[in-house]
Amino acid sequence: MVKYVIKRILLALLILFGVSIILYVLIRMMPNNYFADQYKLTRANAGIPQEVIDAELTEILKQYGLDDNSFGGILKGYFMWLGKFLTGDMGISFKYGNRPVQDVIGQYMWISFGISFVALLLEMVIAIPLGIKCAVNQYGKLDYVATVLCMVGIAFPSFFLGNLFIKWFAVDLGWFETGGLGNGFFDMIWHLILPMTVMVILNIGGLMRYTRTNTLEVLNADYIRTARAKGLSEGKVVYKHVFRNTMIPLVTQLSFTLPSLFGGAMITEEIFALPGIGQIAYHGLLEGDIFLAMGYNMFLAVLTVIGVLLADIMYAVVDPRIKLGS
Repeated sequence: MVKYVIKRILLALLILFGVSIILYVLIRMMPNNYFADQYKLTRANAGIPQEVIDAELTEILKQYGLDDNSFGGILKGYFMWLGKFLTGDMGISFKYGNRPVQDVIGQYMWISFGISFVALLLEMVIAIPLGIKCAVNQYGKLDYVATVLCMVGIAFPSFFLGNLFIKWFAVDLGWFETGGLGNGFFDMIWHLILPMTVMVILNIGGLMRYTRTNTLEVLNADYIRTARAKGLSEGKVVYKHVFRNTMIPLVTQLSFTLPSLFGGAMITEEIFALPGIGQIAYHGLLEGDIFLAMGYNMFLAVLTVIGVLLADIMYAVVDPRIKLGS
């Protein structure tokens, strides 16, 4: 187990190195740079000649490795960024008050985590029992109705369903408020009902179908037929034998939710104007906040790699038949 984990960690570091190079090159190729654009505008409004502005800007950008957009210059800037990243310095977010990127992520990711965590709990409470019920009553009325509704939910784009809910429940009916988190605990909960409902509807279908498929596989296993032949009640067969084995692949799948928990739901947060890390990163990307864009995407990459490693480990923990390679 220990050798396997060490091997996977080393492989993860190699993957992150490759991902970081691709991300940095792509982000440096963006047509806008928030700091450069704002600096030029501010200095031009102060009546500074353009040639002086360009000279000053070049010297400032050189400090951050952003002055040369040639291939060699981008590689030089990457290794400058990488050296700081390895020491825990993700750079400066010019858009959000010239603050360290890690501070910006640390402040706003917990808002996204709270919303995503509650939505995930609701998805599990609804989708897992519903998936098992549909599998036990395969091709019954509940199975058909739940399958159709889940497919409809999966088919809706998040921006469409979010705007639809705002139109119906906030604008037309006036039941809910949108925009921000409100003031006070209960006001915040009231503001979050619509976005969390959208997130649950969008994600519940996949989890329900996954649970149903796994449950059907377990129901057709030989040991389930043996349990029934011994005279066990259907309830014991389903909830003691089937449910326990259905949870094995579900536990591993839930390990992959780590990036979505901390990384935020970018589109949903933007639609409902929620100040989570998803919305913050979205505006940073749009306006060319280079270090924030780089830090946020590397944050997601690290969470994804950790999620994959946890999935492998959890698969061996919940299923003693699985032995991790040495």
